[in-house]
Amino acid sequence: MSTAAGRPRPAWKVWAVGAVLVLVVAGLHVYRNTNVLTADRLCGGLVSAAKADAVLPGSGRLDAKGDGLADRLKDTVCEVEKSSVVLGSGKGTLTVRVREEDGDAPLADEAWPELSEESFFSGKVTGGVDTYEGWVLLPEKCWTTKPVIVKFGSSQRISDSTGFAALVTDTARAVAARAACGDLPEEPGTLLPPRSEAARPVSEGRVCGLDGFSVRGQVPADTEVLEAGRTTPADLWSCTLFLDDDSRGPVRADGFMTYTASRDPLLIAAVKKSPGTSKGEATDGREADVVDPQRIVLPCAQGDLYLAAESGLQYLEARKRHPDLPVRDAYFESFVKSAVKTFDCDTAAR
Repeated sequence: MSTAAGRPRPAWKVWAVGAVLVLVVAGLHVYRNTNVLTADRLCGGLVSAAKADAVLPGSGRLDAKGDGLADRLKDTVCEVEKSSVVLGSGKGTLTVRVREEDGDAPLADEAWPELSEESFFSGKVTGGVDTYEGWVLLPEKCWTTKPVIVKFGSSQRISDSTGFAALVTDTARAVAARAACGDLPEEPGTLLPPRSEAARPVSEGRVCGLDGFSVRGQVPADTEVLEAGRTTPADLWSCTLFLDDDSRGPVRADGFMTYTASRDPLLIAAVKKSPGTSKGEATDGREADVVDPQRIVLPCAQGDLYLAAESGLQYLEARKRHPDLPVRDAYFESFVKSAVKTFDCDTAAR
């Protein structure tokens, strides 16, 4: 290496130029591939950078697009992206929205995570996560015409359900604090994991673990019935019945009948705000809040109990082949009769 006069450049100058280049390259690496220079909270302070970084797979820098809490809660939306220039590092995106929803959407809406795949948490904070979505119900003070929910969606599969639940909970806490509509903890309570049991033959007289629950006379003759779900009461409980027949793949996967029960107070308060909910009677004649004929809230001495039954594609197909099968109301009636015993709701609230 020569100077303009043809003389060699001093070694220390060569070293200095090289050192500067190394620092520039290192600085660019730190900026583009790590979060050393990233703010602690993103999306106008709503989302913890550390918690978002922990749940999105791979390494890279976090960037956010969003202005934080909107003037109207339900207009709040922000996108957090993890990206890197390192070959093979991939890219992941978390989208957080604050939405008004029908009260029982997390339990009944097909657009929400399947209950059989969701980890649920209850107590000081109510919500759930699966491998791609998470949600937390905001306190009632945050609601206007409908319940308000903080909902996350991920472009990448999230394997850490505990970390995902902590991220969604912490974000909901920040939203409620900014909106001055309630207090939430930074961490959720213990997660109730998704049901993981393989479908198994039902026990007649104790279907889905419910005392006295039977499907005799409610399914096609000589057809084995399988169940998949929780066998003991929980704040969110669900169980699906399947006919072990020649149903096509999607029909079989949808099941014959799905039963749901919940004791979570905030979730039940949200259900009661569902459009069309009115005072009525349960199948056993006691007073109830009726969302529709197969979705009700019973007032019990130990606290309200939400009960629902949803027919699957197997039921619709079986009715075509066996028109003598009972109507949906019959399945719900037998479910309610058994569920009130198992969930300790024999005594109505006074």
